[in-house]
Amino acid sequence: MIRLLPLLEDQIRAIARPKPTLVFPESSDPRILSATSHLTGLANVVLVGTTREEVRRSIEQSNLPLKGSVKQFLGSVRFLRPSDEPALCEAFHEAFFEASEGKRWAVPYDVAGTLVREPVMFSCMAVRLGYADAVLGGVAHASRDFFRPALRLLHTDQVAFEVGLFSLPDEHPSDIYQKNIVAFADVAINPDPTPQELAEIAVGSCKIVRDLIPQDILPHVNGAILSYSTRGSASGESVMRIREAGQLVPGLLERLVAQDPVYQTIRIEAELQISCAISIAAAQSKLRDALNNPDSPVGRANVLILPSLDSGNLMYHLYATRYPQADKVLMVGGMGGRVLDFSRSASVEDVTLGGAGTVLRLKRRADWRGTPQPAFFPNHRILVINPGSTSTRLALFEGEARIFEQEVHHPADAIAACATIQGQLPLRRAVLERFLADNGVDLESIDAFVGRGGLVRPVVSGTYTVNETMLADLAAARYGEHASNLGASLAHALAAPRGKQAFIVDPVVTDEMDEVAHLTGLDGFPRRAVWHALSQKAVARQYADEQLTDYEDLNLVVAHLGGGISVGVHHQGRVTWVSNGLEEGPMSAERTGTLPNDVVVDLCLHRDLSEKEVRRRLVGQGGLVSHLGTSDLREVERRVDAGEPKAALVWEKLCQEVASTIASCSTRFGGERVDRVILTGGMTRSRRLVTRVTTLLRAVPVGVTVYPGELEGEALKEGAVRVLRGQETPLEY
Repeated sequence: MIRLLPLLEDQIRAIARPKPTLVFPESSDPRILSATSHLTGLANVVLVGTTREEVRRSIEQSNLPLKGSVKQFLGSVRFLRPSDEPALCEAFHEAFFEASEGKRWAVPYDVAGTLVREPVMFSCMAVRLGYADAVLGGVAHASRDFFRPALRLLHTDQVAFEVGLFSLPDEHPSDIYQKNIVAFADVAINPDPTPQELAEIAVGSCKIVRDLIPQDILPHVNGAILSYSTRGSASGESVMRIREAGQLVPGLLERLVAQDPVYQTIRIEAELQISCAISIAAAQSKLRDALNNPDSPVGRANVLILPSLDSGNLMYHLYATRYPQADKVLMVGGMGGRVLDFSRSASVEDVTLGGAGTVLRLKRRADWRGTPQPAFFPNHRILVINPGSTSTRLALFEGEARIFEQEVHHPADAIAACATIQGQLPLRRAVLERFLADNGVDLESIDAFVGRGGLVRPVVSGTYTVNETMLADLAAARYGEHASNLGASLAHALAAPRGKQAFIVDPVVTDEMDEVAHLTGLDGFPRRAVWHALSQKAVARQYADEQLTDYEDLNLVVAHLGGGISVGVHHQGRVTWVSNGLEEGPMSAERTGTLPNDVVVDLCLHRDLSEKEVRRRLVGQGGLVSHLGTSDLREVERRVDAGEPKAALVWEKLCQEVASTIASCSTRFGGERVDRVILTGGMTRSRRLVTRVTTLLRAVPVGVTVYPGELEGEALKEGAVRVLRGQETPLEY
């Protein structure tokens, strides 16, 4: 049996578009709460008619099953009561009254104001005016109380219909429907469709199946408009309707294919008895010529279009009752994917699948690029500032979308003329402001400015508001001088004149280590935490989000593999031990990692090197650079392929040191199980290195997840987003 939820989820995640906003007006129904806990990773979920605290109590009192933790669910969903949104209610009031004027269902002005404050009407108006992309309900309302208002307010000029898609269990005979997948339409809306309506239902229902089921599962979507007649074997009023519908289908299909060639895989035949539609053996006696055509759906139908609502509804409920273990999805067609009406007998699984199917259909719509009015989940504009030695990398985000990312170079002679790094601030600020203006970026439109955290005093992980104390420490280089110190200063310089917020996120000196982790074998010389905190924390949170759980509930070993390497023990949300990315751990592209004591003593006392030169040998001229004269792992691997023995030896040493450091971390969780090993950083773009490290880790009974590349910009943006959305309180430095 093909499970539909992972099939839908994989397709959703493969489409690089923003999350749609789904609004649910039946927020007190436990099926809705359980189902939406599965959907928060796929969509922005709005529960109307309740509050966060009411839902928390409901979950706790009923021990409601959720996917993920209660904290993760409550932090991901927007809860609102219409009475708490007076401005929206007023806008909805006016728009609803105008929409009803002149209609059979017209309502007086004061009644319109009352109705839009009810969850169902509020939710429908939210979709009509672009504040949400789809409204899903019906589990606790009769059709007249949910679907009828939705139909009135959200109907398009197309025929509305409902299709039921099944993935049947293995006990169903496998020689009837390919992969045991079948759909029925119309199952809920049109009692006696006209020929035009029937043709639109046939094409529309096949389109929905094509949108949901990929071609590697169903190469062709085969539709059949069913009748008691096969190709003229009988006559009657309904047969005539079906024949007329069949004549209209080719034109509708042609227009559909013009929108997207993928719909060339749809084939529809009209006026078939069900036996001839789904059984090649039954079709042999009546439609042998059609069977000789490999493009004919005769005998191979997997979308059955029924001639009346009675028959369509009967088939849907017959299969739902006979195969309760089947995966089934109800979808409303003809309304742009903006409405879904569940059966009142819907299960949590039905609601989850319906929600996932709705998300996928929205993402496949050519005219959909995101929620038009993202007030429920604002698309904050965030400018990320990441200074390097002679350049500053800028990234502008709006919501989930990266508007641009650009490295802005500064004049080398001007940089060299500055006595200190902080002395570069006016120069860099002027260059950045000019660059942003030239590229049409209005700094007044930015909601928050986020700088790369520099060498501040050791702090716990989190998003910090840039304040005067932080700026003073950085200006004085109290904890060291580095180009990243300008991140906070530049963010503040751009934000303060505009009354905006400036942040840093997880600076490299983030220190959450246990007391024992600070000890060394020499009293008075503690270990320092200098590591890729931003990168490691970001991928750890991303992994937790993908698992629909809390970072604080996981035990993870995270390794950042780049110009420097650091490996951290993430014990339930806190990094209790981490290798210092400058001084110890595996060697990396440019750093030696841990060295024998004799080597360090020899460098310091017997090589006639200054302190600065020693430090440069350890950090900058170590690792791959020292052995092979390059920091480029790609070049090293080319030399390995060319048969260079030393390159192969050094490459293997790098892999072994990374794997052994990761493996040793498994003993640092107090005997608790490790949930996952995570690899990230520039080196993880090498499939060869990842494969070798993963192979060496087979002795450790834990899976490995890889997030290739550098994720610093996204991580800085996400830190600000958590604060702006109220999911995290900014910390004070």
